[in-house]
Amino acid sequence: MMEILKDFAVIISIISMILGIKNNRDNKIQENNYRENRLRLEEQKQALFMQRKITDQLISRVNNRANILPFFHLVLDDNKIEVIVDEKKVKLTIGLINIGKESAANIIHVPIEKGSEKYYVVTKNEQPNLYHLYDYFSKYYALPGDLVEFSLVRKIPLEDNGLINDFIKFKIGFKDLLGNLYEQEFEFGYDNRFVKGYNLKNSTSIPLLIKESSSK
Repeated sequence: MMEILKDFAVIISIISMILGIKNNRDNKIQENNYRENRLRLEEQKQALFMQRKITDQLISRVNNRANILPFFHLVLDDNKIEVIVDEKKVKLTIGLINIGKESAANIIHVPIEKGSEKYYVVTKNEQPNLYHLYDYFSKYYALPGDLVEFSLVRKIPLEDNGLINDFIKFKIGFKDLLGNLYEQEFEFGYDNRFVKGYNLKNSTSIPLLIKESSSK
């Protein structure tokens, strides 16, 4: 009986030792997992901090640039819509006023999409060839408050009693005094039956920086 108790005590001791080793191993695994989780958390915090820092720097650069940015706004005057009777065309004169705090230079028309030849697009059906440039920009630069004009023409359609009801999208490019290149997109509406002139609904995008000057 005593031998059995001794053997049982030995077995209990061995089991306790095995359990102790297992617990130590589990504790080490938990400690390693904890350290790895802490390390990942610190790395995530550092990455988030750097991301916020970069974002703040970009916002600061945009805000600083906005203080000296040329900014054009549409000026649409129904009195500058002309029907060219002998050519059966309508001519639309579009004005762009520089409401920014800095001058714009090298003002040009640019395609709506990079690599395309679409300059003046009717947005409801994406037709690119209904409107054509008639008069180019009245000048290639614009001081703050200056108005720049150009004109488009389109044929008066034979169908629907000559009805025109279009929204036209176009884009311009220009440089600021530092030589930075920007593009700005516009959209306006015109119809000859309901509004009988320019639609009050039009849009002007924020100038988009395309290329920074290499002289900086």
